Amino acid sequence: MASYHRVLEVFDRSIDQKSLECDYDIHPWDILIDGERWAGKVRLIGFVDAFFLICYSGTSRFEHGLVIYKDDDIIRNTLHDANITAEDVGLEAVNLKRVNDKNEPPAYFQFTSAKGGLDYEITTLGHPIGLTTEYPASSLKKYHIKLRKGRDSVMKKRIRRGVTQHDLWDLMHDALRLGVITHAELIGTVIGKTVGGSTLEDVSGKYLDAIAGAKGSRNLALSGERT
Repeated sequence: MASYHRVLEVFDRSIDQKSLECDYDIHPWDILIDGERWAGKVRLIGFVDAFFLICYSGTSRFEHGLVIYKDDDIIRNTLHDANITAEDVGLEAVNLKRVNDKNEPPAYFQFTSAKGGLDYEITTLGHPIGLTTEYPASSLKKYHIKLRKGRDSVMKKRIRRGVTQHDLWDLMHDALRLGVITHAELIGTVIGKTVGGSTLEDVSGKYLDAIAGAKGSRNLALSGERT
């Protein structure tokens, strides 16, 4: 069997990419996938829009794995391209009231982190992975993942960034660090979100200040990191 790095390449991903958020070995007793534990070594590799759970042996020999989608646009497009509905795989919209009242697109990604709790819980769309580039629609399913937060504060923050969606402040950081979103896309996100009662001018000003500050620095501090 090939290295799991080769499997990542099938998805145009690499642990050397700037969009990498976390890359950790997870003890099998620290993660449940649909209520089950995997035997063997488990690797969590998180990116801005998705994360991978990989079971491997030796140093990097791929055994089996999953890709778990975090971005709701990708989730909706994947369901559409597969010609199946969210109901077909058991996903429920977490913003149903806004879908009905404001005609917002449905959001399916669910993430919970109880204050003082030891675990993150994620419910979203995913499918098994391998060296192939095409997967049948029947491989798509809803996954519920329960994951221990981490052994220390740095690991905890990195894991959280790897397994949850990026909010407004994370998007600002992504724009500076990766250039993955445009100013127009960011402002569109600002308009669509309520940010602690801040006005659009307040938030836009902070964003522009962050850009100005970054131009004079070689290092960009992570913003909006939480535990």
